[in-house]
Amino acid sequence: MIGYLRDYANAITAAAYSFAVAGLFLALNGHIELGVAAMLWTWFLDHWDGHVARKTNHLRRPGVAEFGKSFDGFADFLHGVVFPAVVIILLGHNSVLSLVASYLLVLAGAIRLSHFENIGLTADVRFEGIPVSYDTPLVAILILIRPLVPGTIFPDILAVAFGVMAVLHVTTAIKVPPIRGRAVPVATAFAIAASIALALLSKPAALR
Repeated sequence: MIGYLRDYANAITAAAYSFAVAGLFLALNGHIELGVAAMLWTWFLDHWDGHVARKTNHLRRPGVAEFGKSFDGFADFLHGVVFPAVVIILLGHNSVLSLVASYLLVLAGAIRLSHFENIGLTADVRFEGIPVSYDTPLVAILILIRPLVPGTIFPDILAVAFGVMAVLHVTTAIKVPPIRGRAVPVATAFAIAASIALALLSKPAALR
């Protein structure tokens, strides 16, 4: 089974998992900003693996693409669902709102990814609903503006924002194009810039 990782796209996904584990480790040990920064690298690598898979499709052995689709789906669940839920819980101070928002996000994320696994893109090459991959940059943006928001209300803003996203994940009224082609380097540039900003933001917290 480990032989699947000899495929270029799957190897990139495997690298993305290392950043996902690092992000969870950092967040769970009190370094939220650094955890989000690491998870952003999982996020942009998750787009590069699909880009590379499409470019090298003619070189892939039978079964590799099917494995890669599931392998990539678990990465989506980690960075787009589990990690935001963890951040909501960590910053929620045991509130009922954080519990509800986390549950809704995990449930909606599981429903959405299961639907995509079986249905795929629409005929006009779009996603139905907002992809869970949009949760990762959203949590990064919210954590970046956290210093500007009163600490007493930020956990509620975070929970409400992802409660809304949970609904948008499973709606069929919205069609979203996938991040492909020229959008991939744009997403990469955003992720690198935001991860640097988050790392700088974490320094004052580390000094206190």
